[in-house]
Amino acid sequence: MNKQMSKIMVWAVVAAVMPVAAVTAQQQAAGTSGAQALAQDQYVVGRAMPPETPGAQRVDISLEAAISRALENNLDIVREKLNPQMQDYSLQAARAAFRPTLNGNLSYNNASQQSTSQLDGGLRTTTQRTTFGSSMSQRLPWQGGQLSFNFSNNRTSTDNSFSTRNPNFSSNLSFQYTQPLLAGRTVDSQRNALETGQIQRQITDIALVGQIENIKNQVRVAYWALRQSIEAIEIQRKSLDLSRRNYDDNKTKVEVGTVAEIDLVQLESQIANGEQSLLAAEIAWRNAEIAFKRLLVGSTEDDFFRSTINPTDLPSFEMPAVDIPAAVTRAIAQRADIETARQNLKVSELNLALSKNSTMPSLGLTTSYALAGVGGPLFSRSGLGGEAVLIESGGYFDALRSITGIDTPTWQVGVNFTQPLGLSSQKANHLRSELSLEQQKTALKKTELDIETAVTRAGLDVQSTYKQLLAAQKSREAAERTLNAELTRFSVGMSTNFQVISLQNALTAARNNELSAVIRYINAIAEFDRVQRIQ
Repeated sequence: MNKQMSKIMVWAVVAAVMPVAAVTAQQQAAGTSGAQALAQDQYVVGRAMPPETPGAQRVDISLEAAISRALENNLDIVREKLNPQMQDYSLQAARAAFRPTLNGNLSYNNASQQSTSQLDGGLRTTTQRTTFGSSMSQRLPWQGGQLSFNFSNNRTSTDNSFSTRNPNFSSNLSFQYTQPLLAGRTVDSQRNALETGQIQRQITDIALVGQIENIKNQVRVAYWALRQSIEAIEIQRKSLDLSRRNYDDNKTKVEVGTVAEIDLVQLESQIANGEQSLLAAEIAWRNAEIAFKRLLVGSTEDDFFRSTINPTDLPSFEMPAVDIPAAVTRAIAQRADIETARQNLKVSELNLALSKNSTMPSLGLTTSYALAGVGGPLFSRSGLGGEAVLIESGGYFDALRSITGIDTPTWQVGVNFTQPLGLSSQKANHLRSELSLEQQKTALKKTELDIETAVTRAGLDVQSTYKQLLAAQKSREAAERTLNAELTRFSVGMSTNFQVISLQNALTAARNNELSAVIRYINAIAEFDRVQRIQ
């Protein structure tokens, strides 16, 4: 009897223990699946792919290819490339001031006049005059001189009874040279415009190089911003997947009665928040992709603009050598803004020389040499108004032969002096130019100080962001281990949903912080390179 009772008690204990063991096994399996899911959910920066867009082709592109495409298609660069061409035309206009100017003239005049005196040659006289000629002048590009010549011709025919040559041909050839001796000799506004135009041409080239470097930097920043937005989607997706798996595991526990159904409310809220975060990450990705495409296309009709872009370059985690003193020296020697400041200083020096020259008295030397000749049939008249008798026939070439024979030369030399009294406008402009030059020198010193400060700060940022990246990586690894341990504790009933959710959120935040640290480090390297080239 006692033996029979013992067997009954053993079977009763087995029957009571087996359901509990089954539930415990399910709970451990659920917790183990959560830990395994986390182990399989390890996140590596740079491996994520952009979301698929229906009807859009995916285009893989490296950073180098993106920069090359931007240099070909970016509208800001296309616009900036026109400035050197425009300055070339301005320079040609400045050079045109020293090119010769040719003028020509031709006119005809028919004049009739009634007599008011017996010396008028008739009761009514008519005179026909044809005038033609040419002239040329040129400003010389040295010493401020100006050379000109004039060749004029007249043919006059009349019914005046007193004329002795009819028709009468007259020609004049003259040369004139004007030389400033004080003001305007070493420099004048035309020569100054030419020299400053050449400097401005160099400035436009510097501006073009600066714009190209600026666009390249914008492409770099936009490229890694796009990569960051794609990685952010992957982080939020992994976080959402982990929340859903956690929810499924806890739902199983509710079914076996080891977890209250009310505990699922926290997990449902976690999933809803994860879905919102994923949607926000996708919106940010869309905006980052459009900003990146805008730098690489010339219009929205480009197929590239309608594609889904996948940046393929992986971030580098190597610490580059940062030599701040050498970088400062290079930047001060070659950066676009300081080179522009130096060129502008040259312009100010030229303007100062011009204003100083303008304060000098005006003393000009003028020399001229002229030849004249006449031709046409020569008549003789007996008495006043007598019958005309042809003595010698002739024409236009008689006048030319008279010029080439230097029959009637005329030369002249003269000087002209002008000196304003008191404080003239030229003196005031010179004083203003001196202050402007001092201002430019101060601005140059400020630019050098700004460059040294910016390069130093950028170099320190590279070092600090690298340290922040290492710290963010360690923080993410610790967050993964902590959540893994918490899931194990949760599987044996030693943790709660709240603790698991909190650590899951901490892991998501750690992954986002690591991603931000990666992008900050990459941008810091690019910024350190940029500040050595452009502002």
